[in-house]
Amino acid sequence: MTPAGSILIDLHHRFGNATGVQIASSRPDTVAQVLIGKTPEQALDTVPLLFTLCGNAQAYAALLACRAALGMATEPDIDSARELLVQLETLREHAWRILLDWPLFIGLAQDKTALATLLKFDALFKRHLFRHGEAFKLDSRLDVDAAQLTKLIDALEALIDVSIFNGRLADFQALTCEAQLLDWLWRNDALPAKLLNYLYSQDWGMTGQNDIACLPKLDAEALNRQILREDLTTFTRIPRWQGRCFEVTLLNRQWSQPLISEMRRHYGNGLIVRMLARLLEVALIPFQLRQLLAQIKNDAALPINNTASNGIGLAQVQAARGLLIHRLALRQGRVHDYRIIAPTEWNFHPEGVVAQGLKQLTAQSLNDLQRQAELYINAVDPCVQYALNLTDSRNEIEAHA
Repeated sequence: MTPAGSILIDLHHRFGNATGVQIASSRPDTVAQVLIGKTPEQALDTVPLLFTLCGNAQAYAALLACRAALGMATEPDIDSARELLVQLETLREHAWRILLDWPLFIGLAQDKTALATLLKFDALFKRHLFRHGEAFKLDSRLDVDAAQLTKLIDALEALIDVSIFNGRLADFQALTCEAQLLDWLWRNDALPAKLLNYLYSQDWGMTGQNDIACLPKLDAEALNRQILREDLTTFTRIPRWQGRCFEVTLLNRQWSQPLISEMRRHYGNGLIVRMLARLLEVALIPFQLRQLLAQIKNDAALPINNTASNGIGLAQVQAARGLLIHRLALRQGRVHDYRIIAPTEWNFHPEGVVAQGLKQLTAQSLNDLQRQAELYINAVDPCVQYALNLTDSRNEIEAHA
């Protein structure tokens, strides 16, 4: 695999108050460059080898971009099956954060057993959805075993109910307001309840609240025009839309859910809203998997937002961490240019939602400031490793005196 790079975050503070943030990324452009000169088929074989995170979403975006560039017709039923795999992957990525990261914030043991079980579902779903388990090829074919898939979804839901919600999944799915949430927290000792209670006890619900808006749904043709106007490399590294920074996190997808909408009135886009959005997405994915399975069986159309023009293909896919964009250009049947704009480019933009959120932090101690920053970065969730450095602004002033 091509090295993924990392993100360096410098948080400057004074007396526990953030005074400035610098974010620098060493994420390489070489991932996409590996694909130059390959045929579409070769590129699609290569993409899954390049990404250890969100491999299904990356493969799906690559496939949609290739199909668009080649002028191939849409495949509504097969794309519903592919979307099902992306949703399954999203659940796994969220569970990774919840089961491995969240315990560390409150001094609890990690649950690696449940996560190991979750990892086995991807191959099983592919086996019962596609011929030979091949989901992301130009000639993929469905081979659906609906009965087995239904059992797998039921087993998946039971696993997250026990491992994440401590048997209270159905109760969590029904929450629509903060009063109900507080009652659920009081009656539950599941890991998420303990973390959320910790945020309440520290009065950190609004931590990181800022004015960066969620990216609106982008028309593919308009997006392609803006990419060309701004320069491909610039948009790939530090994307903006119509001159503004936006966030493309999972909060975008849960923005209008009743519980999230209610919590936003009190906490804006602060930390507790982001944590709840992840938890709610996990809770709702089994239902979405059942809907997608029904679409496959009923041959229902799944809208695909991609575009093609003169051998150029652009695709947008909602990956676990947010909007993923692939854009490629074909010349004489081979990849001439390939660009990937991952969610991290939007969310960890030097002036983006993480930078603006960290600037709002205030704490009673250096340890609390660091914990707030780590919680907030975890909630937005980069797809690469990051390093957080805290620098006392008073020392900087003295050094320049």
